[in-house]
Amino acid sequence: MIVLTFFEGETVVIVGAFLAHQGYFNPYLLCLCAFLGTFAGDQLWFYLGRHHSDFKIVRKIRSYQSFARVLGMVERHPIKFILSFRFVYGVRNIAPVALGLSNVPASKYLLFNFIAALVWASSFTLIGYLFGEAAERFLGQMAGVQHKILGAILAGGVVYVVFKLVTGQIRRRKARHNPPGDV
Repeated sequence: MIVLTFFEGETVVIVGAFLAHQGYFNPYLLCLCAFLGTFAGDQLWFYLGRHHSDFKIVRKIRSYQSFARVLGMVERHPIKFILSFRFVYGVRNIAPVALGLSNVPASKYLLFNFIAALVWASSFTLIGYLFGEAAERFLGQMAGVQHKILGAILAGGVVYVVFKLVTGQIRRRKARHNPPGDV
C-alpha cells in the first residue's frame, strides 16, 4: 500500500478501504500506509524539484503545458495550493515538483504537506470504507455471490493481462520478421 500511494493512490486507497470494510485489512493501518506513501512520495518530488532540477524526469515534468499554470498558482497561494493539490486531477503529479522549484520554504512545505497528506489519506480511506458499507447493504445476504463476482473480476483481469502480453509478443515478433519498408 505504501509503495502504491507513493506514486498515485486514490483508487488503491478506496479499494483497500472497501476491502477493509469486508474484513481483509485493518482500516487504521490502511490509512496510516496511505498517509506514509503519499507524504513520502510528495516529499521526494519536492526534493527533486528543489535540488535536482536538471534530472531528466524533472525536466520532462517542467515541459508539460500545465506546469507554468501550476507554478503560477503555487506562487499566488502557496498554502492553499499545498493543502488542495492532491484533490485536483491532473495537478497532483506535477505539483510537488513545481513547489520544489518555487520559493516556498522547505519547512513550510513539510508542515503543510504533512497536514494535507493526513487529510487526503483519511478522506479516501473513509470514502472507500463507506462505499464498502453501502455495497454490503445493497448486496445484503449475498456474500457468496460477492466472492464469485470478485473471483470473476480477478480472473478476467488475469485473462486480459495475459492476452495483452501475448498479443504484444506476437506484434514484436512480426515487427522483427517484417521490418518497415519490407515488401
